Amino acid sequence: MIATAQEPAGRITMRTGITFVQTLSAVDADRESLHRVRLASDSGLHFEWLFEEVHPNGDTLRGSHRYFEAMADLATARRIRFFHDQSSPEAHPGYTMHALSRATYRRMRAGAPDSLQVMDLDRGVDLGPISAFGTGARRATPVRWRGTIAPANPGTVPFPVLLNGRRVELRALHLRGDFTARQGRWQPQLLVLADSAYPMILKWIGSHRETDNVVQTTRIDLPIDPGVAERELTTSCRAELAGIYFAFNSAVLAPASDDAIASIASILTRHPDWTATLEGHTDSIGSASANKTLSERRVAAVRARLVERHKVDPARLKVAGHGAARPRETNATIEGRARNRRVELVRDCTRKS
Repeated sequence: MIATAQEPAGRITMRTGITFVQTLSAVDADRESLHRVRLASDSGLHFEWLFEEVHPNGDTLRGSHRYFEAMADLATARRIRFFHDQSSPEAHPGYTMHALSRATYRRMRAGAPDSLQVMDLDRGVDLGPISAFGTGARRATPVRWRGTIAPANPGTVPFPVLLNGRRVELRALHLRGDFTARQGRWQPQLLVLADSAYPMILKWIGSHRETDNVVQTTRIDLPIDPGVAERELTTSCRAELAGIYFAFNSAVLAPASDDAIASIASILTRHPDWTATLEGHTDSIGSASANKTLSERRVAAVRARLVERHKVDPARLKVAGHGAARPRETNATIEGRARNRRVELVRDCTRKS
């Protein structure tokens, strides 16, 4: 696994290079989003957001956006912007994007309600293919929901997530919102990281006013440390490679994979006598044959990038796709499926090194 030193218990430090993956399960679409902090500065967090959204009729929407979350807003704002429009500016003063403000978080920890506004899209009418980013065949109307947020129960609850490819349980506050707009009443539930430094919203239940819509953070990858993977390959001959991302149901590498692949290349450069196999694994969505083919294509894409861009000798790298045949966790949950979609590097330890 490519990783950094372990984070302090329960804390996710928002630094340059951190990446988190969210899934949307909705009645009219499934979406996977990749959010990467391309720059963390004293003024705030500059995000890059890549998404792919699949609709029941087969329409697929892809897009990318950049947006800015200001430190001043993370301190005191009582407004959250839940969507982005390709025509809008990166900065939205007065709004947070992925977290409650620290002021609101303190009130939640004290067990007190707080006022909150949420900018969302009106999905109450049939607009055809449309994403939560204001893109698509027809445009949705922004709606400002006003109301309160309050603890749903005291204390914290466990929240499972992949942290650099390893299953951990973070502590989260379980909150309930009560909002109104001209469209009516909306009462979503939220799970928020129990961390005053960055109270990240880990899960929305009932997003977009649909009670069965869920937006959930499934994995968080910290800036990479190739030394961790190098030690694992040295001692156990196997390392799971965090930080490698593909488009949905595709072997196309996302640009956010570049740093992880460059780190793999640096390890192989330092050990010119190593040979290895890139193993691909998927979840169980789809047929066994399709998943095996997809896993083979994905590791082939990683190998090609290592060979073509980083000049790794192709004779040193084999590929093997196992599809869904070797799950690490159950495929019955979102987080389990995320755990099973992975790339591993397996060193040939039968040779002297």
